[in-house]
Amino acid sequence: ATNGDDVISDHGLGALRVAATLAHTLPGLALRVEAGGRHLLAVGRSGDDGSGGPRCTPCGFRTAVGRAHRRHRAGERLAFLDLPEGTEPDLLADLPEGGAVRPGGLHRVPSSGRWLWAFATTLPVEVAREVGAPVAAAAPALAAGDLVGLRWDELTEVTVAYAETSARPGTAAEAAVVDLLEQLLAACTAHELVLAATADAAHRAL
Repeated sequence: ATNGDDVISDHGLGALRVAATLAHTLPGLALRVEAGGRHLLAVGRSGDDGSGGPRCTPCGFRTAVGRAHRRHRAGERLAFLDLPEGTEPDLLADLPEGGAVRPGGLHRVPSSGRWLWAFATTLPVEVAREVGAPVAAAAPALAAGDLVGLRWDELTEVTVAYAETSARPGTAAEAAVVDLLEQLLAACTAHELVLAATADAAHRAL
């Protein structure tokens, strides 16, 4: 991100924060950043896709996006690469073998003989925990050894909701994990929309 016209919206920067955090968190997940069908940046394994464009590591992308977010919060006007004003970047996931993505941004990747499911939200971790508590309390118990939790990324200010499971793809045990995370995702998304609408109404009232 560089100084210039205010071409990246709060929504666009939020999407970059979420994508950067997931790419840094999920082993083997790579990204392609495009706009209008034009390749802008490859993150992770996508750097070897023959595009010939700029590339960076997931760690480097997370660092750049996190710094841009803090500058944006401080009131600095930011541009993303050379996008014209009003253009939002498209973020395309490149999954490792055995990976999957479901509607809403719930991702699965293999990890050390197990499976890692995760989604990310711009809600602070305390808010995500409060929003998700009723969902978690009502959910059936998962298989022994499955782990579900929230992880806060201080740099991007994004919360990752994740589940580590031994449940193989297509099994009932996996379906239980997916159902829980999709309910958590729906609750977090609804709360994000309420906060965005409230902020927009407050801005219009100024």
